[in-house]
Amino acid sequence: MSTISPYISATGDPLAQLDDQPVQLVESTEAIACPLCHAWDRHPWGAENGFEAVKCLQCGLVYVTPRPKLGEISEANKIGEHRTAEGSLNVVYRRSARKIRHYRHIVKLMFGPELDAGVPLSWLDVGAGYGEMIEAVAGVLPQGSRIEGIEPMQPKVDRARALNLPVSNTPLAAMERRFDVVSLINVFSHLPDFDAFLADLRRVMNDGAVLFIETGNGGDLTTSADYPDRLYLPDHLVFAGVDHVSQFLQRNGFDVSGVHSLRLDTLGWMAKNIAKRVMGRDAKLSVPLSSPFRTVFFKARLQPRKN
Repeated sequence: MSTISPYISATGDPLAQLDDQPVQLVESTEAIACPLCHAWDRHPWGAENGFEAVKCLQCGLVYVTPRPKLGEISEANKIGEHRTAEGSLNVVYRRSARKIRHYRHIVKLMFGPELDAGVPLSWLDVGAGYGEMIEAVAGVLPQGSRIEGIEPMQPKVDRARALNLPVSNTPLAAMERRFDVVSLINVFSHLPDFDAFLADLRRVMNDGAVLFIETGNGGDLTTSADYPDRLYLPDHLVFAGVDHVSQFLQRNGFDVSGVHSLRLDTLGWMAKNIAKRVMGRDAKLSVPLSSPFRTVFFKARLQPRKN
């Protein structure tokens, strides 16, 4: 088992809910072109909380426009709450032991050669939340590996520290060390500019380092009716498909070496959403095993830097 180092945290099960108390609404929004191909032609795809997600007619990427301005997005990511036309969207998450087991299985599946080599690795989990991914990785990486995580949402940092997990809200821009692996677990959809983010991320990656991403394939869906959950707008800003994520990565100097997909709308998922409804929480009910939506894991390697 590897050593857990400072700066960690991870994702949990969504507890996001819309509070009906009066709040100050988003004061500033901005209309944007497609973040992938920069076209302006689009058509409606889904709507929620007074925001609209549209599908680009050129490349098919789904994104929110108008969206909150960057300052609003940054502040919401720190406090875990978004101001909407219908109230306040609270996006605090619940820590889940099940996720630790789940991610440990996925890491073993997708990092077999690295684990078998037995060479210590340095691993950074960005947007680490409560620590599930960090704990999962710590249980399988070779002895002597260094694992860190960074998390912007202070309530998650505080909760992780209460669990004796080393967590920091250190911004990515302030990170100075380089890593062999960087993971983004359900972070992609929250990023307003993935190209700019990847440019900053490359700075903290060793030559030939691996980027490990988990996100959904919402951009592959014709309509949000096929999405098996609430959209959580504007916490989610972009919904990409498998080819969209691959295009982002390839044009930013990454070679995709592995893709693994999992169904979300299982019988267990339906049972969990029914339980949420019984408890008075908002949850989308749909026929299990019917949605084309998938949770997708990407493994991509950073191309050699040009001198």
